[in-house]
Amino acid sequence: MNRTEAERRQIATDYFHANFGKPDNAGTPVVTMTIDEAGNINVHGEVTVKNYLTAVAGLTESKLSANSQVRKASEGLEIVLVFDNTGSMGQLNRLNTLKKAATDFVNVLHNGKDEIAGLKIGVVPFSQFVNVGPDRAGAEWLDTSGLNPQSRVNFLDTEWHNWKAWQAVNEKQASLSWPGCVESRLGAMSIDDTTPDNNDGATLFPPAFAPDEPGKISDGQACHLWDGTRSDCGDKLGKAVYNNNYMTDSMEDGYSLDVRQRDVGKYGNNKANTNDRGPDKGCNIQPIQALTSKKAPVLNTIKNMKADGYTHVAEGVGWGLRVLSPTEPFTEGAAWEDDNVKKVVVLLTDGENTFNVADGANHNGSSYTAYGFLNQGHLGTKDYWEGVEAQNTLLTSACTLVKQKKVTVYTFSYNVTDPIQQGLIKSCATDVEKFYEPKTDEALVTNFNEIADEIRRLHLSK
Repeated sequence: MNRTEAERRQIATDYFHANFGKPDNAGTPVVTMTIDEAGNINVHGEVTVKNYLTAVAGLTESKLSANSQVRKASEGLEIVLVFDNTGSMGQLNRLNTLKKAATDFVNVLHNGKDEIAGLKIGVVPFSQFVNVGPDRAGAEWLDTSGLNPQSRVNFLDTEWHNWKAWQAVNEKQASLSWPGCVESRLGAMSIDDTTPDNNDGATLFPPAFAPDEPGKISDGQACHLWDGTRSDCGDKLGKAVYNNNYMTDSMEDGYSLDVRQRDVGKYGNNKANTNDRGPDKGCNIQPIQALTSKKAPVLNTIKNMKADGYTHVAEGVGWGLRVLSPTEPFTEGAAWEDDNVKKVVVLLTDGENTFNVADGANHNGSSYTAYGFLNQGHLGTKDYWEGVEAQNTLLTSACTLVKQKKVTVYTFSYNVTDPIQQGLIKSCATDVEKFYEPKTDEALVTNFNEIADEIRRLHLSK
């Protein structure tokens, strides 16, 4: 797709003459080539041959001709790389190997050019969240008014919502602002391309805000625990463990842990003691790179990927679909019905869907993720294994939606040991030939190069 018209003509001519073979009874063939308005390359060949059997009847020569048409894989090419950036990717050099493989992939497609018209590549890093980018704070599809009920579940005051909490924290501590992660929408909309509409709050994406979890009020005070007992109000509260306590609770002695967690007064009166805690906990992930014809921003996103967090693969696939889409929240994609544009997803993950359940558990049931807290029933259950199964079902549905859009899907099961997850990733691919299970780092790099070559290859159409 990066060749000039003159180069294409030469390739066609050379290919023909190299394969024709010139039988003894054939003259010199004539090859002509035209490029039509759709960009298809039409090749016509003619040759005069001497007849043997019909020569006795006076038919000494015949003219033979043939036509062939080749076209580029598409007039346009849009590719989204959906990459697992969870904590396990930091083990055994996995993320560094992925960075090399993905960088080679992009360079092969760009063929030495910084920008190519008709080629767009995007990147969706995912873990327990997807980061849409803090620069999208003013987007209409982001729920900054609390119109989505999910934005309000972590606050006792019904006037409060995730964005209002961010404003309160930022007012006290200017260095703390929304880093770009979002919660998942409920139900099928968690994975589909439903266009956000301010007249329907459920279609908007809540900005992620990790609540301050229960902790110490002051030395010597006690509080009710999730199991009904009482203990000192430190980070370890009897059987309960809270890993994201970053503010001083403002409730009086005796209030339940849930009430203390959802009290809003603390956000207006305290500064956050963050370290590895805070309203941005779990959002340590590189933002999405929207589809772009420029190589540099894609390579920069790949270079800056980091391993952290837990695995929600369906979130990655759902956002991969949205990045390819022509409608909000990302609008860089060509229309789905545009047959001149080929769309591709390359998905890689190294593990099964998970939640983080704190040691000894707590009243939230899990760490805060794109699905909120497990005990809030975002996935229709409060049970860990049922929650994992719900994620698996969402992943299958997300892959089906992508393929229904005629997107070609390549998938990688990279050191995945769980047979269920292996099956999910394999079935997500367009066909078995587009599923890869590299056993070594070298194999992963090779596989990515093979896919890049396949994507850019010319296809015989007639």
